[in-house]
Amino acid sequence: MTDKSYYLEIGGDVKGLSGDGEFKGIAGDISGGVINQYIITQKSGVEIQAQPLITGSPYLGLRKFEVDDKDRFFGRDNWIIELTDYLKQKNVLLLLGASGSGKSSLVQAGLIPKLKDDFGANKLVNLTFVPDVNPFESFYGCLLANRYTQSQAKLAQAVKEETLIKVVEGLKNNSDLWFIFIDQFEELFTRTPKTERDIFIKSLVNLIEKNDSLVKIVMTMRADFLDKLSPYPSLGKIHDQYSKMLTDMDESQLRLAIAEPAARNGVIFEQGLINQIIADFYEQAGSLPLLQYTLDLLWQKNHIQERILNIKTYQEIGGVTGALEKQADKIYSKFDEQQRKAAEEIFLELISLEGEKAVSRRADKSSFEQEEMQREVLYQLIDNRLLVSKGEDGKATVEVAHEELLRCWQVLQDLIREKEEIIVLRSRLYADAKQWDDLQKQDAVKASSELWGGSKLAKIVEFQKNNSLPNLDTVAIEFIKASISQAERQKNEKIRTARRIAAGSLVALVVSTGFGLMAWKQTQQAELNLANARGFSSLSLFDKGKELEAFVEAIKAGKILQKQQASDTKVTNALQELLNRKSERNRLEGHGRYVHSVNFSPDGKTLVSGSDDKTIILWDVETGQKLHTFQGHGGPVYSVNFSRDGNTLVSGSDDKTIILWDVEKRQKLHTFQGHGGTVYSVNFSPDEGKTLVSGSDDGTIILWDVETGEKLHTFKGHGGPVYSVNFSRNGKTLVSGSGDKTIILWDVETGEKLHTFQGHNGPVYSVNFSHDGKTLVSGSGDKTIKLWNVEKPQEIRTLKGHNSRVRSVNFSHDGKTLVSGSWDNTIKLWNESTGQEILTLKGHEGPVWSVNFSPDEGKTLVSGSDDGTIKLWNVEIVQTLKGHDDLVNSVEFSPHEGKTLVSGSDDGTIKLWDVKTGEEILTFEGHDGPVRSVNFSPNGKTLVSGSDDKTIILWDVKTGEKLHTFEGHNGLVRSVNFSPDGETLVSGSWDGTIKLWDVEKRQKILTFEVNHRVRSVNFSPNGETLVSGSNDNNIILWDVEKRQKIHTFEGHDGPVRSVNFSPDGNTLVSGSYDKTIKLWDVKTGEEIHTFKGHDGPVRSVNFSPDEGKTLVSGSDDKTIKLWNVEKRQEIRTLHGHDSRVRSVNFSPEGKTLVSGSWDNTIKLWKVETDSNLLNLDALMERSCDWVRVYLHNPNSGVREEDRGLCDGI
Repeated sequence: MTDKSYYLEIGGDVKGLSGDGEFKGIAGDISGGVINQYIITQKSGVEIQAQPLITGSPYLGLRKFEVDDKDRFFGRDNWIIELTDYLKQKNVLLLLGASGSGKSSLVQAGLIPKLKDDFGANKLVNLTFVPDVNPFESFYGCLLANRYTQSQAKLAQAVKEETLIKVVEGLKNNSDLWFIFIDQFEELFTRTPKTERDIFIKSLVNLIEKNDSLVKIVMTMRADFLDKLSPYPSLGKIHDQYSKMLTDMDESQLRLAIAEPAARNGVIFEQGLINQIIADFYEQAGSLPLLQYTLDLLWQKNHIQERILNIKTYQEIGGVTGALEKQADKIYSKFDEQQRKAAEEIFLELISLEGEKAVSRRADKSSFEQEEMQREVLYQLIDNRLLVSKGEDGKATVEVAHEELLRCWQVLQDLIREKEEIIVLRSRLYADAKQWDDLQKQDAVKASSELWGGSKLAKIVEFQKNNSLPNLDTVAIEFIKASISQAERQKNEKIRTARRIAAGSLVALVVSTGFGLMAWKQTQQAELNLANARGFSSLSLFDKGKELEAFVEAIKAGKILQKQQASDTKVTNALQELLNRKSERNRLEGHGRYVHSVNFSPDGKTLVSGSDDKTIILWDVETGQKLHTFQGHGGPVYSVNFSRDGNTLVSGSDDKTIILWDVEKRQKLHTFQGHGGTVYSVNFSPDEGKTLVSGSDDGTIILWDVETGEKLHTFKGHGGPVYSVNFSRNGKTLVSGSGDKTIILWDVETGEKLHTFQGHNGPVYSVNFSHDGKTLVSGSGDKTIKLWNVEKPQEIRTLKGHNSRVRSVNFSHDGKTLVSGSWDNTIKLWNESTGQEILTLKGHEGPVWSVNFSPDEGKTLVSGSDDGTIKLWNVEIVQTLKGHDDLVNSVEFSPHEGKTLVSGSDDGTIKLWDVKTGEEILTFEGHDGPVRSVNFSPNGKTLVSGSDDKTIILWDVKTGEKLHTFEGHNGLVRSVNFSPDGETLVSGSWDGTIKLWDVEKRQKILTFEVNHRVRSVNFSPNGETLVSGSNDNNIILWDVEKRQKIHTFEGHDGPVRSVNFSPDGNTLVSGSYDKTIKLWDVKTGEEIHTFKGHDGPVRSVNFSPDEGKTLVSGSDDKTIKLWNVEKRQEIRTLHGHDSRVRSVNFSPEGKTLVSGSWDNTIKLWKVETDSNLLNLDALMERSCDWVRVYLHNPNSGVREEDRGLCDGI
């Protein structure tokens, strides 16, 4: 590295480069094992410009790097070294990464050239292929393209499990290194029919298990397809043993990838341009194809002769964030109406839907060449690099140049939304037609069962008549014809049958009546089948994040059951589960493009949203109605906010302006001008909004006088775009987050910089003060959220969980909860004090730009997304109590009103808590070991605790004073309880005994010998009997007065961890290490029922106080479950703890649960236990109450025929 290197000129950091300062590049001219150095680290900008000029573009656009592109592939040196070393040790690699992360390019232009250099180009046989429809045929094709003849390669065409091994054994020379590269491995699941897929996977696994050191098998796959491996355990093992996740390029690597190709052609970048490109790259979720496309487009402009790529041209083409869409729009705008229609038909044929995600599919080029207009448009799209064509004439295919086009071009996004039904139906058609065609060759009768009929056939015929499916392949067309023929034959047969029946006399009448009854029964059964299918479908929709659609589907199923007066557990269970897991309350659709910013009015009754469509919309929160659309900006609106009184709006835009709006009069008040770039953030000051602050792409923050429009101060200090600015609660301090990865605190009055927070590894997109002003939260492009102490100026903690950049973060009004919105399409809620993730909300189909709590104690959340929608969420925040320094073993509500609760922990302390506020009231200290069990006396004035120190202590609840210590056990005391009258204590110990103690006299009464570790003891409601659970898997019932064993309950296959009586004393419940819960008849000793559902030992079980109608259980699987005792079914599963749930209990009124966990926390949960809530009518009513506003909301996107779905319910 020279002191005057171009790398340093463009802002490169020597620390970002590996090695000893003499940074060695891997790619480039590789020969004889010598690795050349990067030009930009050895020459200055002037020296680079003095080189011979090469005018051809060194950038690839959307095209993937191939082996021959090795001289243009830079920035992945560390990965090339890592993978080369890895393949010296292992023979299999599954390289995972996001779409656009550069997986294929790394292998093709980096790894393969390096391996050729290491092993010898003549010795390495590169067998690269994409699975496509038939992976065996694809492998055959790549063998032909290599050194093998047709007769040799045909071995690969056999669709058999032994094929790959036979090909290797038959064709490979002993000294050759075969490099089998299966690119886009996910195509096995998107394009390959199941039969061929299953056989190929077995064949591949067989080859892998052969473990030939001279056969290297490398697969690349998109990480979002990992779930497709689950049906194949063998692939799961390959993933576990041989997978690597390709990480994003860091800044130093990006500088090399951007600057080195141009430098080799004698061209440099204008000062500051590379920093801008890198910032924009991270803004666009790190898409390498988009980066290459933008650089290629930048190179094509008429400024190469000047040997400098300039900022002005870069901005004109739209930058990384807009170049592809801008170029695509430019091409599309030149098409007339007929050409656009042809283009849409082509793109529709090249798009498929995998779940909710649009993906590219390959099609035969010839299918678009029959009609002149289509052929002309096809060639234009290929020439303009929006599509790519591969293969020779007759076998040529065409596909979208890169899936980034599907994500960033609004024309295609709109087309996909509009034609979703056609895309889905066509995908199913191709899959079923291929299956039918394959079966035709083996079993024509069986093949006929694959043909379509009913609504599917009717729909596909309708689409064909409307010319909505103009480019179907031959197999699909033949499949439709065969389906129509079969449907007509079946129809004619029915007519003939009907005529035969009509020809009879009285017998015929009787028969026809019988047929009528049968038809009615068949219709009834068909409807019930539909209800069942809809119940199943509703859960599937919910799991995909379509919560409101799931409710609509489940309600439709329920209405069928109500009409038929029938029952179906699939439907009732679905309704119940939806109600238990619900979050999304309403959805607002009205913007034509991305929603960048959403905020509540101060009274929480109104919403404002700003969008990429240049508009601002006011919404009624309660009804979802659009109140007004403000228009006036000349570019996308990135930030909108209300003034403190709610009378004024402020908006910041890509047009570099800020506009004030009058909410009541619905008109523009003033336009502020002064920034030199996009205004990303605007906010009013808390002093009745007399000033406002704005942050911009120009790197500055401006303070404005709202009344006069004057610029009061410009804050300068950031080295990149300012994405977020906010006032502190008292208005004296500002905080800003920037693309330079820093957060700065500013003094509003003096304009001075108070402190700079550093710690993020990516742009800081969002910063906010807590309501007390003592804490900051920030969200970054590095996928993390950080909490900062304002007074001490230091980082508190980092929250990790998102899979993409965090674009928005906010505190709840009580400061206890954080919300974050990310470009991974999710929203997360976090516990502020612990950093623990509370809840993930899924449902958006695009990046989440903005999230905010409502002013009403934060019970409602609003989010805005790239999918063009605004979602309103009702979130039930689980109250978490944190104060113990170790595992929480026991929790119990105080009797009567349950206003307090007590907890015992491994930290040796007992804590008393205020249930309403969650505040710690008192800490009891006195034990010399973990506290395993705590309980209140019946009057609530006394506490008892049992500990590993082998003692039992009585405490005064009010003062915290130790009243007495009972000693006598020779082992850990695991369970202690009061008798119903409070006069006696019972204790169970690992010394194998149960002891009774006189509370008043402070002495032992008697000892029951169990001879096995006792884990749980409890009195019956009348105090006459005791129950114990122990390590011998048994439960024992004891007579207290007679001092003898009554009965032993046997049935568990593991130690009994918890036992309790029902409120009437007639039933016992037990939880065991065998993961089950059992109900027992106290009188007969018989087992009544076994509940199964937990995936770990059951640590705690208790009855609800309402006559024991409900059970609660806590388990090592980290969950809490509620069970209906009468119906013997699970009601609900509560998730939230990060470790074993050690103790669960109902409050005295039964409306709240408390849980203690080995994650050191206590949680309070609001629950419903009324068994009537489980009947169909009640479930339907509650479900309709949830979606009623959504159904009647004119801007929710609900189908018109569904709006009256809940009328009368």
